[in-house]
Amino acid sequence: MKRILIYGDSNSWGYPCDGVLSRLADRWPVVMARDMIDVEVIEENLPGRTTVHDDAEHLGEANNGLRFLEVVLRSHAPLDAVILFLGTNDLKTRFAPDAKMIAENLGQLIKKVHAVGGNSEFWDDPTPPPVFVFVPPPLSERVDDPTWERRTEWVGARTASLGLVDAFTVMAQKLDVPIFNSAPYVTGGQDDPIHWTPDSHIRLGQAAAQWLGTQIF
Repeated sequence: MKRILIYGDSNSWGYPCDGVLSRLADRWPVVMARDMIDVEVIEENLPGRTTVHDDAEHLGEANNGLRFLEVVLRSHAPLDAVILFLGTNDLKTRFAPDAKMIAENLGQLIKKVHAVGGNSEFWDDPTPPPVFVFVPPPLSERVDDPTWERRTEWVGARTASLGLVDAFTVMAQKLDVPIFNSAPYVTGGQDDPIHWTPDSHIRLGQAAAQWLGTQIF
């Protein structure tokens, strides 16, 4: 059985877009796991997680994806694949959002996986599992709506988000890792443009299962 680790943020955790705060049962990692044969999906997703930033306004250093990645890799080894799905929280105004910088930050996590390993059952074996990068979708125009209650937290976010797929593509080519663009499958909520509709999770999970199956089998 293949073991796939998903390392992401609130959208991979299953945070709903309707404000109810109850975790989605049919979140995309669960849907993906259902659509794949002989695969165990390990969900390591945290709302607010960034690529490399401590977040003084939300959980502090606990949200720094790079800081805790090694612990996660070693805890869950052996791993046959690692999916990195981060970057949305880096779009917050307090992190000076820039698509190229976010891609470079994500590249640090890829390098960490390559350095730590985790593909072997033997403790401390540096053999790395394959890494797959999922590109966050652009944020909707609702982010720039002055009537949206969280507008000031996301100033500049939409512009930066529109450049993510190109920036991630360049970065991934340099590090020789495959990327998957989530944008065609995902729609933000009408009142919450950061988090996705339930239908989006189903579409993304199904598409991810099909794509990943061609990559690791």
